[in-house]
Amino acid sequence: MKTLILGMGNPILTDDRVGILIARKLKENLDLKDIDVKETNQAGFYLIDLLAGYDRVIIIDSIKTKKNRVGTIYRFSLEDLFTTPRLVSIHEIDLNTAIELGKKLGLKMPDEVILYAVEIEDNTTFSEKCTPDVERAIPLAVKMILEVIK
Repeated sequence: MKTLILGMGNPILTDDRVGILIARKLKENLDLKDIDVKETNQAGFYLIDLLAGYDRVIIIDSIKTKKNRVGTIYRFSLEDLFTTPRLVSIHEIDLNTAIELGKKLGLKMPDEVILYAVEIEDNTTFSEKCTPDVERAIPLAVKMILEVIK
């Protein structure tokens, strides 16, 4: 099964970078023969090109709900997200829409999409370090994702 691990976020914004950091740690711990690890700070239409050709995609990103403790790790399936394809704006589309549009364009899109998101505190301060609670969540997220992959 061809798998993509996609770390998302902005590498120069405090906790927003957590998806990228987790992807980098996973890359250090994986036998990569059927697994690609990529990083991006883009979304929307750009995702179509990134996701095309994979059977399974694991996306890692940050989330700021303010409902749970900072460092909480969430796991979502594609079905947990918006189920109605929609445009967010003329320039952006959500994840479901990107996958559906890729299929309509005749591209092989993933059958399985898993999204891991870490509850963050600060996504506006320029820094190359995460806040302490988010930093502590990184090894746990790596362990959770490795269990799914193996």
